[in-house]
Amino acid sequence: MNDYWLEQEKIFKKALEKKELQHKTHIKFTNNFGGKVFYIYSGKEGSKKIIKNQEVIPEIETEISRLNNI
Repeated sequence: MNDYWLEQEKIFKKALEKKELQHKTHIKFTNNFGGKVFYIYSGKEGSKKIIKNQEVIPEIETEISRLNNI
């Protein structure tokens, strides 16, 4: 295996470890505060920053509404 693929494997393993740690942290947050955790991915299009995963916005709005009614 060449150096490029070894480096890619390291990056992938770190990303998986980070995701697992974040998942545990998100469960603790939900248990402690009763709210969900969402990821928002953004990027630039021209000079504007845009949300790439627009489908999460209604979920966030629903969660905000639910939390406001507790």
